[in-house]
Amino acid sequence: MSCGSLIRNALLFWFILFAIAFANGALRELVLVPLIGPTALPLSGVTGILLMGVAIALFIRAAKPPFGAAFAIGALWLVLTLAAEMVLVVASGKPVRVVAEAFSSTAVADGDLFAPLVVFVALSPPLFSLLRRPLH
Repeated sequence: MSCGSLIRNALLFWFILFAIAFANGALRELVLVPLIGPTALPLSGVTGILLMGVAIALFIRAAKPPFGAAFAIGALWLVLTLAAEMVLVVASGKPVRVVAEAFSSTAVADGDLFAPLVVFVALSPPLFSLLRRPLH
């Protein structure tokens, strides 16, 4: 697979990750929050990481990118994820700083796992790329 088609496929696959994140957030807000309250936020973060981890592992297994390309894919997904989050935050009438505040230690300590999820999405392509290689 050429580098251009790999990046194109990674870009298209990001929309699947976005759909997983959106569905996970909708499930949290519509089902989990009414049922279990504030515990829904960290639970949703964990399920988001697990669901995206499986999806990303399958993508990396199928695409077989070299490590450098996998690193570029992670960087692409990081930029796309942060840009999408900023657009959604601004569209909801909140200031952009809300996105930066999600990366504070207080937010994570309060159970908001958005920051760890974003870091995971960025680092998992190169990590899974290394893990799929046989040990010598």
